[in-house]
Amino acid sequence: MEKVFICVDDNALFQPVCDYGIYVAKTIKAEPVFIHVIESPELGENFYGLAAGGIVLGEKDMVLSQYGTFDEDSNKIDEEKSKAMLEKCVAMADEQGVKASTILRDGDFLDIIEEYKNEAKIFVLGIKGTNNEDVGFNATMLIKEMKVPALLVNKEFSPINSVLVAFDGTEAAVKTVKFIKDAKLLKNAKKYVINVNNNAEESQKTLEVAREILKGENAEFVSVSGDVPGDEIIKYRRANNLDLIATGAFSKGFFKKLILGSVSQDILQNALVPILVLA
Repeated sequence: MEKVFICVDDNALFQPVCDYGIYVAKTIKAEPVFIHVIESPELGENFYGLAAGGIVLGEKDMVLSQYGTFDEDSNKIDEEKSKAMLEKCVAMADEQGVKASTILRDGDFLDIIEEYKNEAKIFVLGIKGTNNEDVGFNATMLIKEMKVPALLVNKEFSPINSVLVAFDGTEAAVKTVKFIKDAKLLKNAKKYVINVNNNAEESQKTLEVAREILKGENAEFVSVSGDVPGDEIIKYRRANNLDLIATGAFSKGFFKKLILGSVSQDILQNALVPILVLA
């Protein structure tokens, strides 16, 4: 059976991530797997200074020097809280008639998630990090490293009845359009394909590629002019109240700017809907 891995944390997006994860699992008839990683503290920068200065410490000593003595009682409390959180996830799935399983692990989030990437049909996780940064580090690195589709959640749940695809004609964009055509999750959703280009003729030529792929689908193809593709995509999404944005992870367009560009924070704050990122 296909599996949807739902990465949960005790933060403001806990409930939306669970809701979207269960929704995705039900829609594609997959098993929801709620996973939480109790992340181990990383070694501080001053550890390398200690080593360079001739003081060589064992790993445990180094961690102790940075974080103080290990508090086994505190670790047990964290584990109990995490177990209770996962039990709550399973209960929510049960209420919707979905049988779910859980995974609780200690260690590095990405190392642990990588162990399950071959089992995952899709990852669902909150877009914000533990420090409430707009694009969480784990979300960014999961997309870059795992090569598995990811649904980044940033709002309370609502059904996905429409999807906006940022299309620039690149290989990643073509792959994204093919994915939304075949995806069980988006079978009944209306597809909107948008190309941002100040050259209207060139834009229409680019959209012809998407039209051919989505022939026979409930789809609209939109050409808009503008100098900042991300801004135009967000404005169109807002004006038409669309439910989801889909994009390729490494296209030259929207998502690259979302993660790496100087306007990334503004774009993400204004997206207001989940983003489906294809590897």
